[in-house]
Amino acid sequence: MEHKIQQNNNAEYLMTIPTSRSLWNYLLRGQRNSSKKLSRIEAFRDIIERQYSALLSGRDDGIGASIIELTKAWRWNRDTTSAFIDTLRRLGVVVCEKEGNRSIIRLNYTVE
Repeated sequence: MEHKIQQNNNAEYLMTIPTSRSLWNYLLRGQRNSSKKLSRIEAFRDIIERQYSALLSGRDDGIGASIIELTKAWRWNRDTTSAFIDTLRRLGVVVCEKEGNRSIIRLNYTVE
């Protein structure tokens, strides 16, 4: 995950922090409440889990969900879901591609 830091002299520095599924599972242990809408951090964890499942299965369809599917899963409205994905895209965390009339959302990750 990358974060830009802006100092008073308008210089920007890019700080990258490596994370793992284990870290996210640890940080969010016991946090999921299936009856309420997800927080942004829970939604991000869901993206990580979806991408990991796609990686294990050999699928090349990103996280394997549309904005509408994510909206339902996270119990958000469509505008909020779209804005969240767009923010992640601008931050370089996800890549969104069009394949025909379908949008593919991929987590920007590396495998070690």
